[in-house]
Amino acid sequence: MKLLTAALTLLIPVNAFALTPSQLKVLILKRSLKLKVKEEQVKSQKFREKATFRSYFPKVNLTASFNEFYPDIFQNWNQNYSYGVSITAEPLNLQRNIELSIDKEKVRELRYAVSSTLLDVYSQALSYLYKLKALEREIDLRKKQVESSEKILSVAKEKFKKGLVMITDVLKAKSEVEKRRALLSRAENEYRKTFNSLNALLDFSLKEREKPEVNLIEKRLPLYSGELVKRALLLRPEVKEAKQQVEIAEKNVQLAKRNLSPKLSLNFSAQRTGTEFPGDKNYSAGFTFSFPVFDSGLTKFQTLEQVSQLKKAQLNLKETENSVKLEVLNALSDVNYSYSQLKSSESSLKYAKKAYERALNEYKLGVSDIVALLQAFDFYCQSQEDYVQSLLNYNLSIVSLRKATGELLGGEN
Repeated sequence: MKLLTAALTLLIPVNAFALTPSQLKVLILKRSLKLKVKEEQVKSQKFREKATFRSYFPKVNLTASFNEFYPDIFQNWNQNYSYGVSITAEPLNLQRNIELSIDKEKVRELRYAVSSTLLDVYSQALSYLYKLKALEREIDLRKKQVESSEKILSVAKEKFKKGLVMITDVLKAKSEVEKRRALLSRAENEYRKTFNSLNALLDFSLKEREKPEVNLIEKRLPLYSGELVKRALLLRPEVKEAKQQVEIAEKNVQLAKRNLSPKLSLNFSAQRTGTEFPGDKNYSAGFTFSFPVFDSGLTKFQTLEQVSQLKKAQLNLKETENSVKLEVLNALSDVNYSYSQLKSSESSLKYAKKAYERALNEYKLGVSDIVALLQAFDFYCQSQEDYVQSLLNYNLSIVSLRKATGELLGGEN
């Protein structure tokens, strides 16, 4: 597995505007809006956990009242004061203990959801980064293709001047030059659009001068399905999240069973009352212990409902594990297929290059026509582009495999 991880080892930036995968991950952590939404959900749940914990602490209430009344028409106005403080606490509540435990489990669940979002966003951003690198190579190729087409045009013009060919050769060669320039423009446009898509994932924090700095892998990687699946089940945040949901469902079963659990409440109050300020002192203290024993089957059926939810969570965990396993196996199949396509396009490129060089030489010698030359040139250009596309597909399949195994996040997260 170290070979798979090392396959996408980062290059050291050659200039201040080089963007490596590690720098890309840092930017995602800082700038991704999708990630920030998930992180806010974690914060919200942590506040809820703290609120549940704070319910253990006593509550203090201040009270005050004042009445002025006239008992009858033959007496003066009378006044009545009342003010004080009361303290209440509930030190024993077994349901609340479970609720606090559930809140903590939900925080862990949401953190795994954050990791899952990071995995999705990072793999998408990496795909854009690798596509940009491939488009750089394609743009360079098409620039060279424009130069080659201009060379063919100059040969055709020279032969036309000598009366060796007709004007149609020049026109066909000129048309080929315009075609190659248009294809170059299309590749540059595709590069800009891909860069914009990547930039959108990062909340438009990239500068236009920043360039992708990654290695495009061309060799076969030693991969083993059993080890990959095992590692995916260990690393994928979706699996961890599903396991956490099972734990939460188990806690909910316990919570439902605690409906008939005892509770202990304590209270203390101090008051002053009277017709004149400050009034007479009054103190009171007490406790209430309740132990419900029968609720007409409410607890029974609420528990059965949560047991059903637990079974649902367990089935969801199994389904998630199967889905991850399928994703890994399909991604591995794509890697192997993409590599075979890469080798095929490499072989085709070697043949196309020789065929073009031969056709160009024959045209110069006058033993071949412009049509055969342009056909050979078009095949060579297409073979170059097919090779770059196959190389990109192979690297993207590796990224997909690393996403499927969860290794893009790095380490035993």
